[in-house]
Amino acid sequence: MESDVPGAAIEELLEYFVSDALGLTLEGRIQDARDLPSVHRGCIASPKGKPNIWSAWRTNRGTVSACAAYDHEQALRMSAHVLWISWWIGPDEHHEGWWHCYPKRPGEWIKGSGTRDNSVSS
Repeated sequence: MESDVPGAAIEELLEYFVSDALGLTLEGRIQDARDLPSVHRGCIASPKGKPNIWSAWRTNRGTVSACAAYDHEQALRMSAHVLWISWWIGPDEHHEGWWHCYPKRPGEWIKGSGTRDNSVSS
């Protein structure tokens, strides 16, 4: 697995996460952050200087935005994609946590990073 995952690949993983793990029907991509509800815009800023990739969609449950930071060290150890994902559904529902999936099964997400070390590595 590549040690450096491009932003477009992380955006694709977020799309799998929202549609498969959350079970939402994607109705259209939101490209401009100004079209997001104000509470969703926190996903655009990178926390603690870590790379943060965001994507947003119109779905069957309203606007959904998600952002992720990829943990390269844990991904290499596990041979899986390991991400800290934060997401908003509608105007007031927010969740975040560690999730991972295996490259050959990007639609099958597992809660947790798979290790006890839950710090995002650069």
